Amino acid sequence: MGKGSALVYCQSRTTVEKVAKKLAAEGFNALPYHAGLSDKVRQRNQEAFTHGTEDVIIVATIAFGMGIDKPDVRLVVHYDMPKNLEGYYQETGRAGRDGDPSDCILLYEFQDAYTPKY
Repeated sequence: MGKGSALVYCQSRTTVEKVAKKLAAEGFNALPYHAGLSDKVRQRNQEAFTHGTEDVIIVATIAFGMGIDKPDVRLVVHYDMPKNLEGYYQETGRAGRDGDPSDCILLYEFQDAYTPKY
Protein backbone atom coordinates (compact mmCIF):
# COMPACT_ATOMS: atom_id res chain seq x y z
CA MET A 1 0.00 0.00 0.00
CA GLY A 2 1.30 3.46 -0.80
CA LYS A 3 0.85 6.71 1.11
CA GLY A 4 -2.47 6.98 2.86
CA SER A 5 -4.79 4.78 4.83
CA ALA A 6 -7.42 2.20 4.00
CA LEU A 7 -10.86 1.18 5.26
CA VAL A 8 -12.15 -2.37 5.02
CA TYR A 9 -15.86 -2.67 5.76
CA CYS A 10 -17.34 -5.95 7.01
CA GLN A 11 -20.91 -6.80 8.02
CA SER A 12 -20.08 -8.60 11.29
CA ARG A 13 -17.75 -8.25 14.26
CA THR A 14 -16.52 -11.80 13.71
CA THR A 15 -15.47 -11.00 10.15
CA VAL A 16 -13.83 -7.75 11.28
CA GLU A 17 -11.67 -9.65 13.77
CA LYS A 18 -10.79 -12.38 11.26
CA VAL A 19 -9.80 -9.95 8.49
CA ALA A 20 -7.84 -7.63 10.81
CA LYS A 21 -5.85 -10.57 12.21
CA LYS A 22 -5.13 -11.94 8.74
CA LEU A 23 -3.92 -8.55 7.46
CA ALA A 24 -1.77 -8.03 10.57
CA ALA A 25 -0.25 -11.50 10.11
CA GLU A 26 0.69 -10.44 6.56
CA GLY A 27 2.57 -7.44 7.96
CA PHE A 28 -0.02 -4.69 7.50
CA ASN A 29 -0.82 -2.17 10.23
CA ALA A 30 -4.45 -3.36 10.51
CA LEU A 31 -6.71 -2.55 13.44
CA PRO A 32 -10.27 -3.71 14.19
CA TYR A 33 -13.15 -1.37 14.97
CA HIS A 34 -16.60 -2.53 16.08
CA ALA A 35 -19.09 -2.12 18.92
CA GLY A 36 -17.85 -5.24 20.73
CA LEU A 37 -14.51 -3.64 21.56
CA SER A 38 -14.03 -1.62 24.73
CA ASP A 39 -14.39 2.15 24.43
CA LYS A 40 -10.67 2.48 25.17
CA VAL A 41 -9.63 0.14 22.33
CA ARG A 42 -12.06 1.71 19.86
CA GLN A 43 -10.80 5.20 20.75
CA ARG A 44 -7.15 4.12 20.45
CA ASN A 45 -7.73 2.49 17.05
CA GLN A 46 -9.70 5.47 15.77
CA GLU A 47 -6.96 7.87 16.90
CA ALA A 48 -4.30 5.74 15.20
CA PHE A 49 -6.31 5.91 12.00
CA THR A 50 -7.25 9.60 12.05
CA HIS A 51 -4.11 11.14 13.55
CA GLY A 52 -1.39 8.48 13.36
CA THR A 53 1.81 9.07 11.45
CA GLU A 54 1.80 5.60 9.88
CA ASP A 55 -0.55 4.27 7.25
CA VAL A 56 -3.29 2.33 9.01
CA ILE A 57 -5.89 -0.10 7.74
CA ILE A 58 -9.06 0.03 9.80
CA VAL A 59 -11.19 -3.10 9.46
CA ALA A 60 -14.63 -2.09 10.67
CA THR A 61 -18.32 -2.64 10.73
CA ILE A 62 -20.38 0.06 9.08
CA ALA A 63 -20.51 1.93 12.41
CA PHE A 64 -17.06 3.32 11.65
CA GLY A 65 -16.65 6.48 9.67
CA MET A 66 -19.51 8.66 10.80
CA GLY A 67 -17.93 12.05 11.48
CA ILE A 68 -14.50 10.90 10.32
CA ASP A 69 -12.97 13.42 7.93
CA LYS A 70 -9.65 11.88 6.92
CA PRO A 71 -8.50 13.25 3.57
CA ASP A 72 -5.86 10.66 2.64
CA VAL A 73 -7.90 7.45 2.53
CA ARG A 74 -6.49 5.76 -0.56
CA LEU A 75 -8.56 2.59 -0.47
CA VAL A 76 -12.04 1.54 0.63
CA VAL A 77 -12.80 -2.18 0.45
CA HIS A 78 -16.19 -3.72 1.04
CA TYR A 79 -15.27 -7.22 2.19
CA ASP A 80 -18.99 -8.01 2.34
CA MET A 81 -21.65 -6.61 0.06
CA PRO A 82 -23.24 -3.49 1.61
CA LYS A 83 -26.85 -3.76 2.69
CA ASN A 84 -27.98 -0.97 0.38
CA LEU A 85 -26.78 1.45 -2.27
CA GLU A 86 -26.98 4.45 0.06
CA GLY A 87 -24.56 2.81 2.50
CA TYR A 88 -22.19 1.89 -0.31
CA TYR A 89 -22.25 5.44 -1.64
CA GLN A 90 -21.61 6.94 1.81
CA GLU A 91 -18.76 4.54 2.63
CA THR A 92 -16.98 4.87 -0.72
CA GLY A 93 -17.21 8.64 -0.33
CA ARG A 94 -14.61 8.41 2.41
CA ALA A 95 -11.88 7.73 -0.17
CA GLY A 96 -9.81 10.46 -1.77
CA ARG A 97 -11.25 13.51 -0.06
CA ASP A 98 -7.92 15.24 -0.69
CA GLY A 99 -8.45 14.97 -4.45
CA ASP A 100 -5.70 12.38 -4.99
CA PRO A 101 -6.50 9.09 -6.73
CA SER A 102 -8.14 6.43 -4.57
CA ASP A 103 -9.70 3.05 -5.16
CA CYS A 104 -12.91 1.40 -3.99
CA ILE A 105 -13.22 -2.37 -4.22
CA LEU A 106 -16.34 -4.46 -3.68
CA LEU A 107 -15.78 -8.15 -2.95
CA TYR A 108 -18.81 -10.39 -3.29
CA GLU A 109 -20.14 -13.84 -3.96
CA PHE A 110 -23.45 -14.69 -5.58
CA GLN A 111 -25.01 -15.63 -2.23
CA ASP A 112 -24.18 -12.18 -0.80
CA ALA A 113 -27.13 -10.68 -2.64
CA TYR A 114 -29.48 -12.87 -0.60
CA THR A 115 -27.82 -12.61 2.84
CA PRO A 116 -29.39 -9.25 3.88
CA LYS A 117 -32.86 -10.65 3.21
CA TYR A 118 -32.42 -13.26 5.93
